Amino acid sequence: MLQARLAISVLFLLCGLNFASWATRIPYFKESLSLSDAELGSILMGLPIGSMVSLPLAGWLIARYNSKVICLLAVVLYIVILPALTFISSSLFLFLGLFSFGMAGDILNISMNTQVVTLEKLTNKKIMSSFHAIFSIGLMLGSLMGGYLVKEEFTLEYHFYLVALCNVACIVGVYKYLLADSKNLDSNSEVVQAKFKINNYLLILSFIAFCGMLCEGAMADWISLYFKQLPDLQGFSFTIGFSSFAFSMVIGRFLGDWVAKHISIRNILMFNGILIAAGMSITVFFTQVHVLILGCFITGLGISTIVPMIYSQAGNTRDTSPAMAIAAVSTIAYIGFMLGPVVIGFLSEYFGLQQALILLIILGALASGISKFALDKE
Repeated sequence: MLQARLAISVLFLLCGLNFASWATRIPYFKESLSLSDAELGSILMGLPIGSMVSLPLAGWLIARYNSKVICLLAVVLYIVILPALTFISSSLFLFLGLFSFGMAGDILNISMNTQVVTLEKLTNKKIMSSFHAIFSIGLMLGSLMGGYLVKEEFTLEYHFYLVALCNVACIVGVYKYLLADSKNLDSNSEVVQAKFKINNYLLILSFIAFCGMLCEGAMADWISLYFKQLPDLQGFSFTIGFSSFAFSMVIGRFLGDWVAKHISIRNILMFNGILIAAGMSITVFFTQVHVLILGCFITGLGISTIVPMIYSQAGNTRDTSPAMAIAAVSTIAYIGFMLGPVVIGFLSEYFGLQQALILLIILGALASGISKFALDKE
């Protein structure tokens, strides 16, 4: 089981590294293509649309062919797509590239989370949050590496080819240790039917995840640009806010499994929302760089355990396969991830980026309120 756990951990690390590598280069694409905030927001929508399209596809593929094989497929897609992004020279091709990037990311997301659910059943332990902590470590490492490469003026080609090479080395090393799923659905009709098996409780959890994912997507795509607009970074790279956010996600998710043993999911999610609202209030309404870094850190803590807690709940439902349950919940949650970048982009165009980020404060408060009242009797 240790080899399997390490192998799955590498997949989560790669997923975070790949996404952060793109996120740290968003300012490059904005400048090289001369995009306004609204135009960038529209183009960024390509990534979560790709994720949305791939969600039912990923669930079907995993239920049909096994998550181990689909993990390999997703990493191979990353290996192809990352170098391809370096050739982009127009808004349309950037949108299409992000669409493909989003598809690869979410196929890996669903398949590696299915691996964790299988491992949880084999070990009879709640360990989902710790794997999402590994994803956040990948985010943090990708952010730090991207910030360093940008600061030292390494080319986009060097950056993305290096990350693609990391993907090759890692998947070759870990593939044989991944787990075979315990059960696959046998027919197309079963797969389609299972996709829609989601009860009221999971719908509520999915909407809370929607709020959390919208905040996470907005932070990933816009916080570096927000810091880049600051008049004085006091020697910090403009990626420092994202790095702080990613670092706190690591801490929150490593603590998440322990917290889940002692606190109800209702109280965890309620506290998550409070932290998001508090952290973004600090980030938006203060001006001192060190305080803003703290605000990003608090926001990351708030977002950190929302998705792993809800994925673990969904993956252990009895009336459908883990892959299809996670895909069903993710479909709702990823609408938030899809809307986040574009909504922030349009709000920023008309009101300014600082004012646009107030939306995250509202969503944090909304998630907390729904957790307190809608989950009160669960």
